[in-house]
Amino acid sequence: MKNLYFRGFMLLACLQIFYQSSIYAQCTCTGGLPATAIDQSITISPTTASSLVFTFQQFNPAIGNLSCVSLHDTIMGTSVTGAGNTGPDSTAFLFQLTLTNKISGPGITLTHVYNSVHGYDTLAPFGMPGDTITYGPENIISFPNGFGSAGGNAAYLGTGTVGFTYSINGGLITLDGGSNYNSSVTTVIGGTLHLTYYWCPTVPLGTAISNFSAYKQNGIVSLQWLGTIDQNGIVYEIEYSKDNENWQPAGTVPAGSAPTGTVAQFQYQYNTSQTNVGEIYFRIKRTDPEGNVVYSIVKAVNLQQADQRPGIQIYPNPVNQNIFVQFDEQQTGNFNLELLSTSGQIIERKQVQLVGNTMTNMDLTVKPASGIYFLRAVNPANNKQFLTKVIVN
Repeated sequence: MKNLYFRGFMLLACLQIFYQSSIYAQCTCTGGLPATAIDQSITISPTTASSLVFTFQQFNPAIGNLSCVSLHDTIMGTSVTGAGNTGPDSTAFLFQLTLTNKISGPGITLTHVYNSVHGYDTLAPFGMPGDTITYGPENIISFPNGFGSAGGNAAYLGTGTVGFTYSINGGLITLDGGSNYNSSVTTVIGGTLHLTYYWCPTVPLGTAISNFSAYKQNGIVSLQWLGTIDQNGIVYEIEYSKDNENWQPAGTVPAGSAPTGTVAQFQYQYNTSQTNVGEIYFRIKRTDPEGNVVYSIVKAVNLQQADQRPGIQIYPNPVNQNIFVQFDEQQTGNFNLELLSTSGQIIERKQVQLVGNTMTNMDLTVKPASGIYFLRAVNPANNKQFLTKVIVN
């Protein structure tokens, strides 16, 4: 495949850019350096539904490597059971109630099984007083703190959602007394589901590479990043992967004549071929004259999806309070920068004016609660909008 690359424009070294400290990949869910946790929760209001569907945000592989996923539930439930004699004679019944509550998603299943025995209870002939009986309410989940985990399952990776289902099955049977009976079981459940992603960078992340973006248009993936030029002879190598594990070189971009002490913007164009299908991953490898190597974060591009328009990215992500915003293309106009909750509520808004700029910033006056948010940039003059995900520590 052919690759085209070219240098971008120079940024003065006095431009204020915040870099994360170098992070290393030697971390797991159970040992080594602690993996970083991202937690999401869903509250289940009391309901009598026998099946429910829940969706959580996927883990964005551009952040790093997903080490493992855990699901923790605090589901509580009660059940009321009714039984009636449908036979012509008084009958002594011994009943068994069995209910199975199950929460399942990719690679994770939490199961709560409840058994109880009722009787012997003598029920009058059908149609006579005393032909029915009610049991309960019963606590059907004895241990409400369920826990399950999975490795880096591919179903959790992406920028969309991943689904979980809740179901309850079972009923009342007779252990003694025959089959001339009817029954009804009403359950009420409620509680909270917590999904936690534990992730680590795949390689040491370099403080000298920032604001890395990738998007596809007309069969070409455009890559852009900022690089700190702290000495001469620096080389940037573009690497790609089809599985985010095995990497191959695509081309190189030398720092060239960039003056030492500046921050330069670099661009690279990757021409896709027929052998490229599905998602493809990109990262930047930076090598200095002494042979020291660091990498950028990983960016994923889905080649089967429709072309992507140039967008925005934020840095760092996860954020604390200072958000630096970079557009993939130069922008001119007045923009509203809006931090949104996952329900669409505007948490904070700031107006900025851009004149051929690609970078701006948004400082949060009040840090919101930790979790997943979205940053939207809107130009009211032409309703041009950009949206990206934000994770607040």
